[in-house]
Amino acid sequence: MNILLAHGSSDSRHAAEVQALADKAAEQLGEAVEVRYLDSTAVPEGARVLPLLLGEGWHARNDIARLAAASDCSILPSLSARATAMASIASDLAVNAVSGAQASECSVMFSVYRFDGFETVTKALNGLKERFSRLELAGIHASPTVEEALALWCDEKVENIVVQPMVLFEGHTMEHVRRTVAASGASGVTGSALSSHTVFPTFIADCFRVSYET
Repeated sequence: MNILLAHGSSDSRHAAEVQALADKAAEQLGEAVEVRYLDSTAVPEGARVLPLLLGEGWHARNDIARLAAASDCSILPSLSARATAMASIASDLAVNAVSGAQASECSVMFSVYRFDGFETVTKALNGLKERFSRLELAGIHASPTVEEALALWCDEKVENIVVQPMVLFEGHTMEHVRRTVAASGASGVTGSALSSHTVFPTFIADCFRVSYET
């Protein structure tokens, strides 16, 4: 059995998008993919569990370990272990957010939830600097925040700004970033949630396929 292990949310859009991703990945694999959340007490015996986590913080250290201890299952490497691929997906979405612009013309601000525990993904994002006119990282709930960083860019009259959230699904966090960008006074746009990329279901299916080979 294949299981996507997601962070829960009170926003109904989040659950709907997680389920949609599971359905699309199942089509790619030709077998079922079920959804569980971090507050699950256990998963079925023999399940292959893919944590949909971009960080290596509390959830990875505690919730995943607790679930593994309570279940006879295989915990696959989380998305943070595939940070280079995630950075590439985010890069594509950032470019697509600015109509008609080339990557080299874009000033991209990748926003991560926080910096502590997200070192792997921030390192991968910093590796994209040569692709864009300007690249910086900002925190959604850590300083320098998106609001603080945008204020500086606004003062500098930076153009073709894209704030690309490192957020997997629609929900409260995406709305928070959009409101922040809209209120900043900067001439910027917000990129889409990472799971909206057309390659994302295939990427998730490939994560499960690797578990058969290793």
